[in-house]
Amino acid sequence: MFRHKNTYLYVLLSTLAAVWGCRRHDVEEFLPYTPTQEDLSQLFTQVPDASAHTVFYFGGSIPDTTLTTASGVRVFLADTDNLFADDTGTPAPCSTCPALKIEVNSVLRKGDILSRGLPTTAYPGAKMLESAGMVEVRATCSGKTLHLLPNRYLKVQVPANEVKSGMEVFTGAKDVQNQFAGWSPTGTEAFWAEWPGASAMQSGYELIVPQLGWSNCARPIIEQSSPFCVTLPEQFTALNARVFLVFQNTHAVAQLSGDDASSEFCFSEAPLGYPIRIVVIGKTGGQFWLSNQFTEIGSNVKLSVTPQPQEEKQVVSFLKGL
Repeated sequence: MFRHKNTYLYVLLSTLAAVWGCRRHDVEEFLPYTPTQEDLSQLFTQVPDASAHTVFYFGGSIPDTTLTTASGVRVFLADTDNLFADDTGTPAPCSTCPALKIEVNSVLRKGDILSRGLPTTAYPGAKMLESAGMVEVRATCSGKTLHLLPNRYLKVQVPANEVKSGMEVFTGAKDVQNQFAGWSPTGTEAFWAEWPGASAMQSGYELIVPQLGWSNCARPIIEQSSPFCVTLPEQFTALNARVFLVFQNTHAVAQLSGDDASSEFCFSEAPLGYPIRIVVIGKTGGQFWLSNQFTEIGSNVKLSVTPQPQEEKQVVSFLKGL
């Protein structure tokens, strides 16, 4: 009889422990997947074409010269002994530099805008811009960063299939974390230009660039704007997803803002009436996700979007085709 009571008590306690364990499990809060933004950044590095990056090397004195990249961008170097300075502001004549390196990156496709993290939004204010092309010029002397001397500039030519009026020169602005924050106006007009190409005359824009780094040939989109929000399934947050508005008939891309605790991503200055595609790129565990949904910007839009599983190479191919 004593053994029977002990057995009954053991079973009862075991059952209560199991029930209590289930109850504790039931009230656990949802935890998003491990942050994978570094994985997404790595994926995006596969998108730009090799022709978008060109490197030029020099040693010693450099005459006035034109650097032509594989993408057709041209950068003019003039009076090179009075062009650059080091980090302290001290002039750095090219004739005294044994190893001068000039790097030129160009962004002429919407897929490259998205993958390089260079949305066409003005700074400050996040108003949309239409871009005709972006160019980054970097210079180093024996590995040390160079800058343009005060009151000096670079002339840059950007090819374009269609030349439009109202284009201006914008430069890349950084936030307090030294991250890209948008495009700041220089107040300088971008001029129409024409020059000899590989097989015919090439038309495009000529920019007067006041600093090294990123520059953008762009014009403001002046239509009335409204907030535009996208809600994703709960496993997606700013930890593991990025959301973009890719304009259909305009060379423009906006990136929506989210946070680590919410599946809602928003952009505050979406211009009304523009046809767009909503592009979502995410990763959970080892799985990539993609959404490509077409719509038109209206007032105070809030859309639910569900990404679909995709192979990494499929996502890269899609972005290359934008």
